[in-house]
Amino acid sequence: MTRLLRSLRLSPVLALLLCAGCVPTGQVERGLERELPKLLGPADRYDVEIDGLRARSGEAEHVTVVGERVRAEGAPVVDRLELDLRGVVYDRDEERLERVDSAHATARITALDLADFLETQRNVRDAEITFRAPDEATIRVRPEFGGVALPRGVAAVVTGRLEIVDGRVYFAVEEVKAAGFDLGAAVARRLSESINPLVDLTDMAAGLRVTDVRVEDGVVRLDAAGDITGLRLRKDDS
Repeated sequence: MTRLLRSLRLSPVLALLLCAGCVPTGQVERGLERELPKLLGPADRYDVEIDGLRARSGEAEHVTVVGERVRAEGAPVVDRLELDLRGVVYDRDEERLERVDSAHATARITALDLADFLETQRNVRDAEITFRAPDEATIRVRPEFGGVALPRGVAAVVTGRLEIVDGRVYFAVEEVKAAGFDLGAAVARRLSESINPLVDLTDMAAGLRVTDVRVEDGVVRLDAAGDITGLRLRKDDS
C-alpha cells in the first residue's frame, strides 16, 4: 500500500480515504526490528525491507534483513548477515514475530573476529588466523590444556580445512607444528576437540544451519538455512 501511494499522484483527500484504517508499513518494520535481537542476537544495526505486506493482518510475503556486527551467543561476531525471510507473520497486538515459513542467510566472518572468539571461548591464547580460498585456514595459537606445554614465545601452527558437520562449521585439522616440529596426532586431536566447532549458529532462535562454507576475499562466507520450528518464538521470549 505504501509503495502504491507513493507511485500514484493522488490528491491528499483521496489518499486519506483510501488509507482509512490502514496500518502504516513502518509500524510493522519497527516491530520486526525489535524482534530481530531475539531471533538472531544483538547487533550494531539492523535494516529491514518488506515486500508484499498485508498490514492489517501483519503478513508479509518477503522480508529482507541486513545486520551489521551481529553478536549471537556462543558464536563469533558476524560482520555482516543478510537474511531472507518468506511467509512472515507479525502479531501487531502482541507485538511479536508469530511465524516465518522459511529463512535463508548469508554471513561473513572475519579472521580477526574468529580469532577473538577462540580466545574468549576456547582453551587457547594468542590466536591468529589466515584464510585461503577455497576452504583452507592456518591457525596460530598457544594451547592451554593438559599434556601440551610449549616454550614461551612458541606457538602451535595448525593447518587444515573448513568443513560442515551437522550444520556447523568445523576445522578439520591436518597438521600441527611448533618450531618446525610435528606435534603428532594426539596433540592434533586435542586441539581439534578444543577449537571445534568454529561456528555454530544452531542455538539462535532462527536455528540457522550452515549449508555451504568458503573463503572469499580473506573472510569466511557462510550460507545457512533456518529451522522452521526454531523460528516460532515462544511467548516467554518477550
